[in-house]
Amino acid sequence: MPDKSEKMNILFIMSDSLVTQLTGFMNDQIAETPNLDKLAASGVLFNNAYCNSPLCAPSRASMVTGRYVSEIGAFDNSNEFSSEIPTMGHVFHAAGYESVIIGKMHFLGYDQWHGFDQRLALSTDYSRGYSPGAYVCAYQWDQPSGPNPAPPAEWMGPSYVRTSQWDHYPHHYQRDEEIHKQAIAYLSSKNSESEPFFCCVSYHAPHNPFWIPPKYLAPFQNRTLLLPSIPEDVNPCHGIMDKWLNDFHRIPEIEDRLMHEDSLQWLYETYYGIVHYLDERIGELLNVLRQKKLDRNTAIVFASDHGDMLAHRGMVQKRYFYDRSMRVALIFSLPNHWREDVRIETPVSLLDLLPTFTELLDGQLPDELPGRSVLSSLRGDSEPENRMIFAEYHGEGVHAPCFMALKDQYKYIYVHGHEERLYNLEQDPDEFQNLITDSSYSNLVAELKAAVFRQFNPDAIAEAAIRSQRNRRFILNSVGKNQ
Repeated sequence: MPDKSEKMNILFIMSDSLVTQLTGFMNDQIAETPNLDKLAASGVLFNNAYCNSPLCAPSRASMVTGRYVSEIGAFDNSNEFSSEIPTMGHVFHAAGYESVIIGKMHFLGYDQWHGFDQRLALSTDYSRGYSPGAYVCAYQWDQPSGPNPAPPAEWMGPSYVRTSQWDHYPHHYQRDEEIHKQAIAYLSSKNSESEPFFCCVSYHAPHNPFWIPPKYLAPFQNRTLLLPSIPEDVNPCHGIMDKWLNDFHRIPEIEDRLMHEDSLQWLYETYYGIVHYLDERIGELLNVLRQKKLDRNTAIVFASDHGDMLAHRGMVQKRYFYDRSMRVALIFSLPNHWREDVRIETPVSLLDLLPTFTELLDGQLPDELPGRSVLSSLRGDSEPENRMIFAEYHGEGVHAPCFMALKDQYKYIYVHGHEERLYNLEQDPDEFQNLITDSSYSNLVAELKAAVFRQFNPDAIAEAAIRSQRNRRFILNSVGKNQ
């Protein structure tokens, strides 16, 4: 085994619900993200990175295991995955690394470690152990579509509309301050003689509800912002999946206010302010590495778990397969070792992180996984394989298994037993034009549908998801309501 001084550390910084399009490194002219911009300029930015399930717990479970959520049974925000499934934590431990998660990872159930050596600031996470009450998120597919039954109800659509309730709502801010405090302390305890570490610092920002102290809000107030709008000739609701999720997100309750200019101005001012705050905190983490002389031997990786519709096409939250919900930030930086100021257009996904980390450690994958290492692209030896990217969503809000396949500029959506859609992202980046009825694309649609069915078994997934929902609902009804 190499001497510990020869091993690089890894600082993996995560955000939650970051709309990657609203950042400086993605050329947004309003965003104030100087530290992330500098990080991107010092490394490799994947312009078209996607999550593999657009919801917090499933996306993170898929990411840390390197497996699709249907394989590990992590369908929604109350499904735990088995402790028998290897994760990043096990890979790093096997390589002699100290591995720690600081902040949110949204693991469900008793196992809050899943192979990682430490969980710091665990009290800031949504889930901190087994709680049958969480099974309220076991949304039942055999019931009519309707609003999210999990409290607090105002965290759905109402949190995207300006009201006095959000004038002071520091819920996530206070949690992130604690996460940041413990992250600074952890990194400050390290030096060049320390055992090599993998440290994941995972913030809630910029997850809704939206609030930030005035000093972060001020740079964006009274400015002309590019706010979302819906063309008059466009019906933004393209099918049954959209309707289900709009109902779940309580859009019918707020649709008469969501797209008002004053409310959108507040929403985007506040969102930009939260991202600005996040960027400042990231800069402070990187400064500690410099002060401790760890910056030359610490790889920095930045990613988000998913995006947020943020009133784009009159929709909120995540769960949709549209790019605002699906695309994630993904930056790798290690100056003098990896390429600098490089943008890669080839699509990749969060499933590629575990294989990349494993190759970086010269380690061994626990099994054959669907992701592919991008390490050779970071070094400049080759470009990523231009392969099909898959995503799935079987969680709360929908009523059937849902799949996405991305090939080149084409995005195909399949809702089992209900609908198909096709978009050309190059010509229609807002995904307003569904091409599924255009016969000139029939061969492409057949190819993409066949690829989905080769990768997944929709009937088996539906059976497993419904069984899980019924089991958890039974437990909730028997004991969970009292816990």
